[in-house]
Formats: sequence, C-alpha cells, structure tokens
Amino acid sequence: MDTIKNYVETLFLEFPNTKEVQRAKQEILTIMEDHYLALLDEGKSEHEAIGQVISEFGSVDELREELEFATREREPENGIEEEEMYQYLNERKKDAKGLSLGVSGCLLAVGALIGLSIRGAEMMGLLLFFVIIAISVGIIIYNGMQFSKNNVVLNDRYISVDLNKEAQKLKQGYQKSFQVSLVFGICLCVLSVSPIFFFQMFTYAEYGIPVMFFFLAIGVFLIIYGSINYGSFDKFIKEKYFIADEDKLGPNAMQAKYGESARTKHLLERVYWPTIVLIYFGWSYLTHSWGFSWIIFVMAGIFYSVLEAIFVKK
Repeated sequence: MDTIKNYVETLFLEFPNTKEVQRAKQEILTIMEDHYLALLDEGKSEHEAIGQVISEFGSVDELREELEFATREREPENGIEEEEMYQYLNERKKDAKGLSLGVSGCLLAVGALIGLSIRGAEMMGLLLFFVIIAISVGIIIYNGMQFSKNNVVLNDRYISVDLNKEAQKLKQGYQKSFQVSLVFGICLCVLSVSPIFFFQMFTYAEYGIPVMFFFLAIGVFLIIYGSINYGSFDKFIKEKYFIADEDKLGPNAMQAKYGESARTKHLLERVYWPTIVLIYFGWSYLTHSWGFSWIIFVMAGIFYSVLEAIFVKK
C-alpha cells in the first residue's frame, strides 16, 4: 500500500499544490487502493497486484491534460479576452510614448534656455523654456491619466493560462527591442558630456551644454519608452488577476495572492497606518518632540513588514 502512495506522490510532484490537484490526487489514490485490494481478493500476490495497478494507470501526460482541463473548466467568467490584452498593450505603448516625450521635452527646455542664454537671448530662452515645459507637463499629465484609465478597465479580472502564455511569447519577442533601446539610451546618457569636451577644443565649451541636454533627452526617451513597454507584459504574466494598482488590490487579486490571509491583509492595510498617524500626532503633541518624532514612521515601516510576515501568508 505504501508503494502505491509513494508512486502517486511522485506523479504529482510537478503539479502545483492547489485544491484541485489535491482533490485529484486523493481520488486517484482511492481508486488505485480499491483496485489493489480487489486484486488481492482475486488471489493475486502483493507484487503482482501493485504491478498491475501501476501498469493499468494512465501516463503522466494524460494526467496533466486532465488536470489542466479540469482547472480551465473552473476558470472565472470575468476573464480578460486576448483582444482586450492586445488593445491594452497598444494603448500602453501610446501612453509610454507620450510620457517619454514629456520627460524628454523637459530636458530639451533646459537645453534651449541655456543655448539661447549663451547667444545673449535670455528673454527668448525663458519664453521658449516655459512654453516647452508647459507642453511637456501637459503631455505627462494627460498620458498619466490615460494610464490609470486603461488599468481600471481590466482591474481585478482573471488572466487565463492561455493569455498568460501569449503574454510570455510577446514579451520574449519584444526583449531584443528592449535591450537595444536600453543599451542605446544608456550610451547616449553616458556620452552626453562628450559635446562639452568637443567644443572645448575650439574654446567654446559652453556650446556643448545644450547639445548635452539634447543627447540626454534622446537617451531618457529610449530608456523610459522601452522599460514601460517591456514591463507592460508582466501585468498578464506575474499574477492570476490583473492588478491596476499594487497598493490597492481588488478582492479577487487579494484572495489569489494571500489566500485565507486576505481578510487579515485587508484589515491590516485599513487600520495600521491611520493608527500610526494618530500615535505620531499624539506623541508629538504631548512630548513636544516634533523634531525627531518622525522616526515613528521609520519604525512603523519595519514593524509593518514583521506583522505582514507573521499574519499574512502569501
């Protein structure tokens, strides 16, 4: 009997420790044990009965297919469709381009101000600086709002196994582009000081400063744009449910991530930090120690991690 149990345990080593898998393992073990006892009643020896039970059992591949099929049958109805994922990634790419342009625009504004100031057109430089800054900040705010809007549409919805695999393929396909943008971006940032040395050869070192900001703008654009796009795929890979905001998990994502400890985690988030703020103001007011009472927040952050480790099982 122990041989059959060990055999079943070995079969299920490669499968995740979920309720469905545990239920299937118990059912298979019961069937095999009943069959083993029936063979003994027929007059078979222990070795013959064990050998026949194991030989009549299906292959591991068949077991894997049955378990995957059973898991998919229980998938929630609010799953994200593949078209929705592609639409999200396309919108994310547009928003990433806008954010990257906004940040790069701020750098170009500084470069334009310095460049025109060198030429003696300080007022023109200031005017152009504020115009470019205003446009760049507007682009950043708009695309940041679009980021949040696109995330909310998919928030706390189920990510199927097939969608997860498709996202992994897309991420692998984009990896080379990400590496190129990251390498070129970093290189441009590092080489941004080279124009200063170049113009210094002609005793006009200050003219290299605007060019330096131009190099930085392009480099920062490539780094931000590539990083945001590359990280977008993880939204469909790392978790079972889509998470719009890591600090505000939906009920499904909370349950999937923390299991039975989800309620404890939710209560901890709701109560802990407001309590710490009250303690901070109370202690600071009563002891008049506003100068160093801020250390409460440092200690509270460490203590929060300890409480989370003890009471919240991931």
